[in-house]
Amino acid sequence: MARPWRIQYTNAIYHIMSRGVAQGEVFYGNEDYHKFLEYLKKTSEKFQLEIFAFVLMGNHYHLFLRTREANLSRAMQWLQTSYSIYFNRKYGRSGHLFQGRYKSILVGEESYWKGLSFYIHLNPVRAGIVKELDDYKWSSYHDYVKAKKIYHWISCDVILKEFGNDEKKSRVEYRKLIREQAGQEKKILDEVKCGLILGSEEFIGWVQKEFINRFSARDAELPQKRLVGDNGIIEKVLDEVAKYFEVEQSQLLLRKRRVPQKDRDVCMYILKEHSGLDNKRIGEVFGVSLSAVTKAALRISEQMKSERRFKQQMEQILNSIFKV
Repeated sequence: MARPWRIQYTNAIYHIMSRGVAQGEVFYGNEDYHKFLEYLKKTSEKFQLEIFAFVLMGNHYHLFLRTREANLSRAMQWLQTSYSIYFNRKYGRSGHLFQGRYKSILVGEESYWKGLSFYIHLNPVRAGIVKELDDYKWSSYHDYVKAKKIYHWISCDVILKEFGNDEKKSRVEYRKLIREQAGQEKKILDEVKCGLILGSEEFIGWVQKEFINRFSARDAELPQKRLVGDNGIIEKVLDEVAKYFEVEQSQLLLRKRRVPQKDRDVCMYILKEHSGLDNKRIGEVFGVSLSAVTKAALRISEQMKSERRFKQQMEQILNSIFKV
C-alpha cells in the first residue's frame, strides 16, 4: 500500500488523525494524556504550529492546526516519535505505537473551520464516552466555552471570531450551536474529496493545479503521492548514527555486497520507521533495492525485541535525532 500523500506549504490548514496500532490504546492514564499535550505544546513551539483544536481519545487523537512553514511531516514525526518513546519506555513495550502514518486532510476556506471544530470536539459524545462535552477533560472544548483558558497555546479565537466580536457572547453561541449540531457533525466528512481535501471547488481546483497536475494522471499512487522533500532528516540521521558508531558518514553510504552492516541498517530502520520517507527514496540514498530496505529495518526491529541493551541504544540515537 502506498504511503499517504502529503501536501505541504506555508500557512496550510490540516485536520490530523492518528490511531493506535491494531486499534490499541495510546493513552492508559492521566499522566499519558498530560505527556502527549506537553509534547504537542512543544511541537507547536518548535515547528511554529497554530493549534486550533484537539481531542485525545483512548486509542486515537484528532488535531486541527495551521503550519506557518511547510513542515507538517517533520512536526508530526517529532510529536509521534517523542510520545512513542515515552510510552514504550514507561510500559516496557517495543515497536510501533501508532498505526502506520497519521491521516491528514488539507482544509480550505474559513467557512469549513467551525464545522470541523464541532466534529473534533464532539468525538467523546459520538463515541458514547460522555453525554455532555463539559464532562470530557481531554479536548480543547473547554477553552472555547469558558472564560478562563486551560491551554493558552490553543488559538480558539480564530474560530470564535465567526460568532462575533464580543468574546463572551461568542463562547455562549459556540456552546449553543455545537449542542444543536450534535449528531449531524459527521456530515462535514461527506465534503472531503479524494480522501485528503476539504474545501470549495475553487480551493480544490487550486490544489489540483499546484500539486496534482504536476504528476501524470496515470500515476497509480495519485492522489496519495507525497510531494515533500526530506527536510534534512537524511543528513541528521547519518550524522547522529555516524557519531554513535564512531564512523565517517561516507562509510554509512558504502555498500558491502552480501554483508549486512549494523550501522547502515540502523540508518535505514530510522528513516523507514520514523521519517516518513518511502523505501524508494531510502534505497536511492544507500544504493539498495526496496526489499533490501525492508530487510534491513526488520533486522534492527528483531534485534530490538530480543536485546534490551540494543533497544536502549536505539532509544538514545532516536533521542539525539529528534531531541526528545
